[in-house]
Amino acid sequence: MIHINLNRLIGKAENPEKILEQAIIDMQEDLVQLRQAVDQLIATQKRTERQYHKYESEANTWQQRAQLALQKGDENLAREALQRKKSFAEMAQALQAQLAEQREIVTELKEYMLTLESKISEAKTKKDLYIARSGSAQASV
Repeated sequence: MIHINLNRLIGKAENPEKILEQAIIDMQEDLVQLRQAVDQLIATQKRTERQYHKYESEANTWQQRAQLALQKGDENLAREALQRKKSFAEMAQALQAQLAEQREIVTELKEYMLTLESKISEAKTKKDLYIARSGSAQASV
């Protein structure tokens, strides 16, 4: 996380304009990396969702096979089908919990990304203000 007190930095710097420019560049690089991380997490989330739906579908298929086996009077086959259904249902449930965590992380990172974008905008404004003040101070001297 970037926590820069720009006013303190400006007051102590030999060339505040360069310091501000470097701080903005650093924040923009962090923003690019953050966007890439969010994109990767979203891609992972989509893969997890596809896998979740696949396991959920498999569980439903094995449930139907168990019912069909019971209709035909084959209890052993029905038990085996229910065991497989249970296995797929457990995997789907685990993925569902993982999806909830991934969604939460993506939401937090998106919020942080907005905060960082706001800080970049604020830093640019402060830099422009400093340049304007510096220019007017030099002109009055």
